[in-house]
Amino acid sequence: MLASLKDQEFLSVEKENLNELLKDPVFQDSLCQKLESFMPSKRWYSAKDDTISTVCFQTIVPVGDIQLTVVLVALKGGDKPMFQIPMRMAFDDAAEKIAESAVIAGVELPDGRQGVIYDAAGDDDFSTCLLPLLENDAEIATTAGVVLRGASTAAGKALIREVAGQPQKMLGVEQSNTSLIVGQKIMLKMYRRTAFGSHPEIATTAFLTEEAGFKNTPAYLGMLELKFADGRSMAAGILQSFVPNVGDGWSYTMDYLKSYFADALTGENAGGHETYLKEANLLGQRTAEMHKAFFKGTDDVFRPAHVKADDLESWRDQAVAQADRTLAVCAANVEKLTGDLKTRVQALIDGREKIVARIGELLPVVADGYKTRFHGDYHLGQVVIDDTGDFYILDFEGEPLRPINERQVKQSVLKDVAGMVRSFNYAAFGAVLMYVLPENREKAMKLAAEWEKQAVRAFLDGYFENMADCESLPADRDVTLKLLDLFTLEKALYEVIYEVANRPDWLAIPMNGLSRLIDL
Repeated sequence: MLASLKDQEFLSVEKENLNELLKDPVFQDSLCQKLESFMPSKRWYSAKDDTISTVCFQTIVPVGDIQLTVVLVALKGGDKPMFQIPMRMAFDDAAEKIAESAVIAGVELPDGRQGVIYDAAGDDDFSTCLLPLLENDAEIATTAGVVLRGASTAAGKALIREVAGQPQKMLGVEQSNTSLIVGQKIMLKMYRRTAFGSHPEIATTAFLTEEAGFKNTPAYLGMLELKFADGRSMAAGILQSFVPNVGDGWSYTMDYLKSYFADALTGENAGGHETYLKEANLLGQRTAEMHKAFFKGTDDVFRPAHVKADDLESWRDQAVAQADRTLAVCAANVEKLTGDLKTRVQALIDGREKIVARIGELLPVVADGYKTRFHGDYHLGQVVIDDTGDFYILDFEGEPLRPINERQVKQSVLKDVAGMVRSFNYAAFGAVLMYVLPENREKAMKLAAEWEKQAVRAFLDGYFENMADCESLPADRDVTLKLLDLFTLEKALYEVIYEVANRPDWLAIPMNGLSRLIDL
């Protein structure tokens, strides 16, 4: 691996102690320059659409020979996101074993020995270094006044002791955070993009587990937190139970559709969708149970709040603002498109008045129902299926690109439902694009449309049947369905932005979703 590094990529170092090296501001600056090249290639680096101006260390906490660092990235666009990177240094044979993708910089000692500074999250003993902090509710203080603090529940402490000495496994390399499964019992998730303030996933998962008694999410077991001298805090990680599973809902659905299309398009008897529709119905039930759990909140953070006229105005303004953002991105990219798709996008650009009018039609006239906390980024990829066929709901971070305070507001739970409705639509027609030959797509599109219709109906039936006694929804079903359409319209407008700018081959999916809700 060392041979693949160019000579100019090596930093000169005087010692093998990374903790000591990082006390030197000059060395910090040199390493930060390496981070400018290292970070943008990572899945967890969420600022790829902007250019780095500077990088600096926000804090450095030594945990054994691992340096738990938080780096602040100043972007030319003005934002200053922070990212957590655990760093280690290795030399000789140990350095050769480090995956090239984890290497931040090469280093060279005065005697000519070479090594690397690397992202240590994938090291076999990484969780072993951190779990004692959680088990013992312990902390590590730095001379700068920053404290890394661990805390865990009684169940968490027992499970940490139970898995002691057992191997860890990283849950996928290309993730927005780093999740480590230990002993098939617990999962330690280290947050990559960090921010000051209470983390929504920690607060929400703790509430669902300890107060609301919601069983279909991995149980909250503990957390890691950075406390700063000025009183501010920053979540570093969360400990949860691990749910053994056969995969997430998106992968499961795509595999199902791949097999279904293969049979249906070759003339074989593909059969009905009875089993899948039962599963979609169960997912609707579990979604309703999650939303009813959120209605149990009693403190200021989780207590339900009546929907008021101001909320209706806010929902309208948010939808119109989303439309304006979408139309602006479409206008900037429409000339790259061709044929019917270009015509449809131009009609969308020219149809602002129709969009605004439709938003007004879907908005309730009278405020009704309650706002609560909600998932915030709900789709098929956010659920896993255990070996009994049941669903567990994951990742209560909300939309990770939104500021942390915006991810903790109360909203209509129908925003979650709209996200899942759009996810079924993406699965149906994404599977056609991925698995069906062009000459067979016309027939496959009809099959996909029918499957989607049945799957969404089964999901919504399961949802509404189990929400009948919950005051989160408006009392009038027609008002509820119109509000669901409003949030679905807003979500489809959001999806258009990514597809028109990055993946025009898939742009027809959200465009078709829009055409069901508005006549352009």
